[in-house]
Amino acid sequence: MGPRMDRPLADRGRPSGMRLRKPSQKHGRGAGALTFDNRLTAAARLAFRSALPLGLIAPRPTRQVAPHRRFLPVPEGGGRRLGGLFGLHPGEPATCRRALIPFLGVWAHLTLMLAIMKVFRIEGRALFLLSSLAWGALPVHYLLAYRWKKPFFLAVSVTGLLGVFGVGAGLVVAGLAVGLIGVTRLPVAWGVRAALVAAVGVGLGMARAYTGAGGSAWSEVVWPVLGSMMMFRMIVYLYEIKHVSRPEPIVDTLGYFFLLPNYCFLHFPVVDYRTLNRSFCQAEIHATQRSGLRMIFNGLIHLLAYRLVYHNLLITPEQVHSPATLAGFVVANYLLYLQVSGQFHLACGMLHLFGYALPTTHHHYLLASGFTDYWRRVNIYWKDFMVRVVFNPLAFRWKRRPRWQALGGATLAVFVVTWALHAYQSFWLRGVWGFSMTDALFWGILGALVLVNVQLDARDGAPRPSRCPTRPSLAARLARGSQIAATFTTLALLWSLWSSPDLDNWLSLFRRAFAG
Repeated sequence: MGPRMDRPLADRGRPSGMRLRKPSQKHGRGAGALTFDNRLTAAARLAFRSALPLGLIAPRPTRQVAPHRRFLPVPEGGGRRLGGLFGLHPGEPATCRRALIPFLGVWAHLTLMLAIMKVFRIEGRALFLLSSLAWGALPVHYLLAYRWKKPFFLAVSVTGLLGVFGVGAGLVVAGLAVGLIGVTRLPVAWGVRAALVAAVGVGLGMARAYTGAGGSAWSEVVWPVLGSMMMFRMIVYLYEIKHVSRPEPIVDTLGYFFLLPNYCFLHFPVVDYRTLNRSFCQAEIHATQRSGLRMIFNGLIHLLAYRLVYHNLLITPEQVHSPATLAGFVVANYLLYLQVSGQFHLACGMLHLFGYALPTTHHHYLLASGFTDYWRRVNIYWKDFMVRVVFNPLAFRWKRRPRWQALGGATLAVFVVTWALHAYQSFWLRGVWGFSMTDALFWGILGALVLVNVQLDARDGAPRPSRCPTRPSLAARLARGSQIAATFTTLALLWSLWSSPDLDNWLSLFRRAFAG
């Protein structure tokens, strides 16, 4: 039987127990008109639900997830391919959906930034060469199927290595690096592999020491580049594969060590292996690329500011003759770190362009309000590296001890290891160990200051931030400004100590400044 004709239009075809609620007449509209509107609303809702899986309508944005839940399994895209080269290839994650207009916007902005690098000659030939290579490879990488994106980026990275350092030296670096990676994939116990890697590293270190800092042109290329690629990332990689049941994908492994921006910045951030590979195409590709453009822009600003400080504000120690010139010398030397933060922003921004949604490397470190806050903001990748490899294992091992002892011992160990590894880094990059009195004083004093802050923050009665923060009062703002100024001054003084050749030279600055 057909629907009863004596029932309202919107209720025909429904069971007798299901009726649309009759609308109220208080709004001045008739019952039939409102019933018809309800039919339109139901039809619109059905159309929205049908269009949402097809990607024709963007879903409602979700709330921001916690950092430890950020990298989740990549959602599958359903295998629908739209518009030939664009859209999705079968089996690709939805985050790889291609769209012409958003990509052209990203590429145009990258072109402008490439022009800025060219006009201002930022960081020399290597950066412009690798950025040009990235500019040309980006459209191909963008259009490639998902399974070919990582191999293609690996090929681009190797091409950049050969282009910057030459075919001969580049092949030597690549051969030594692949040999070390091959040792980590031997079918033996992890302890044996780690011992073999250490033995090979000692042998390469002896070769580095034999050639010295003033060796041949070949050695001045091979050792610094190989050291920049392997000296810290090999530690991270060995730590990661210690408990895995099967070998890591070879493309992921090679792609971790052969990173395109590494060849223009030998002082390279310690990228985490899991974070790098899990972040690949984890977020929507255009959002990741725009985030990379922001990183590159911030890096360019840092490097231009560094150039301004270096050429216009920096003075030599011999020019210090008053408290004002001493303050200028101390502040300008501290601001030279803008070169490092700028390089790190550029490096990670370039990786963002190819789908690696890495976290930021620095976060307003000049505005740190304490020494623990500074440690969290400056060179975040190094902090994460030390926390994962040194702090957490020791704190867990000493968990039965009093809390202040576990935190204090692990914090001291972090700064001792940091001091040693910076000297180790100096050996590979410059050919000389970086142990000195000023170096030891810098890390020792900074470690003591961070240790005091850690103990104060860990007290049972330490105040915690409110879940419903209110606008800070004027007194609170003044207090925070004083903390930022005190932290900046202390760190600037420590930085001037670290950059001095010895302690006597550093003390002579103050004697000359306050002699009159």
